[in-house]
Amino acid sequence: MSDVTAEELRSMVNTRPMTFFQITSIGLCVVINMLDGFDVLVMSFAASSVSAEWDLSSGDLGLLLSAGLIGMAVGSVWLGPYGDRFGRRLLVLTCLIIITLGMLVSSQVANKYELVGFRFITGLGIGGMLATLNTMVSELSNDRKRGLCISILQSAYPMGAIVGGIISVYLLSEFGWRSLFMFGGLSSLAMIPIAYWVLPESMDFLLSRGDKQSVDRINELSRKMDLPVIGMTIPSEERQADVNLKTLLSQPYTQKTCFIWCAFFCLMYAFYYVVSWTPKLLVDAGLTTTQGISAGIYLQSGGILGAVALGALTARFDVNRLTAGYLVMSVVSMMVFGMGELSLVSLMACASIMGFFLIGAMIGLYTIAPALYPASQRVTGIGWAIGVGRVGAILSPLIGGVLLSYGLSSSESISFFAFPLLIASFVVYRMRVA
Repeated sequence: MSDVTAEELRSMVNTRPMTFFQITSIGLCVVINMLDGFDVLVMSFAASSVSAEWDLSSGDLGLLLSAGLIGMAVGSVWLGPYGDRFGRRLLVLTCLIIITLGMLVSSQVANKYELVGFRFITGLGIGGMLATLNTMVSELSNDRKRGLCISILQSAYPMGAIVGGIISVYLLSEFGWRSLFMFGGLSSLAMIPIAYWVLPESMDFLLSRGDKQSVDRINELSRKMDLPVIGMTIPSEERQADVNLKTLLSQPYTQKTCFIWCAFFCLMYAFYYVVSWTPKLLVDAGLTTTQGISAGIYLQSGGILGAVALGALTARFDVNRLTAGYLVMSVVSMMVFGMGELSLVSLMACASIMGFFLIGAMIGLYTIAPALYPASQRVTGIGWAIGVGRVGAILSPLIGGVLLSYGLSSSESISFFAFPLLIASFVVYRMRVA
């Protein structure tokens, strides 16, 4: 036994090389996030077929596409606190069950109202999962590799969408749109027993509790991570902390919470405008539908590169300054893209660069957010930040449609969404971790 303190044990996790156990645990989180990437966009893949079968209006289709996003916003703020109260592992398993049920039942619905309801339920699970997985990976990583691990986790999200899109082409042609939801549901179902047996509880969460039962679980984790075991309960200042919104908005977290909310809102507000409207704007400008969709693929592909690049750079440079720089470059790339007077090759290159900086900046925020709060409030803090960001994600396509309907040019409308990123850049630069 050892007299090591909670802070010393945390420091060992943060400074020692990562073990095979930590890497495999993070790898499982990455796989789960890939499935979430497919589950989020499955409605987009199925939209045309669903619309044709049920003769849906544009408004009906818009509601179906928005239901999952609304569920994600609610899930991230409603379910997040349970990860701080009952543990990260339990919340991941609960969210997997919610997602599985939502996807499987969606494959059997009889009308659009039922599909809207179960897309919302699926979104609840995905929203809770996003905040929890990000926290778990942050807490499993050491300081040197944390940014890279979070970037790989978040890169799995678009990768899941890309791979899922390829699989969807085959499933749609052979079995129809219901098979997409069945595939997603069965994939999530298969992950439940794997996560139950393989996924560990967070060391930070157990240390924040400090009771005898938690100490036993800490020692089990310590053996797997080549750390010293302890022989007594761990007193912790975090142990009695209330996990609620009031805490996040109280000192010493008031400024940090407002800043991270602002940054997430501004970034998702800009990003989801670009994702939602880029193909349509390019087609309206004279490109083919295929070329418009290709621009969206280039944007996502550039984003994966930007995410990994930022994650690698955080080992050497301050993540706040890197993210602030990414946000400024996002504004520049969006303005250049909005000019429109570019060749096809230049447009595709600009879409990739835009994705590189926008998605890279998002990874920066996901890296910064866990460090702003103690372990007892971490999932709640991240959940609320993501939830506020999702409000921006829901609003931006709607506002973009209104602006374009009033005759604004693509360059004028894109400026409306790009400039809030300068505010995000300022608050990120000013943020300081807990």
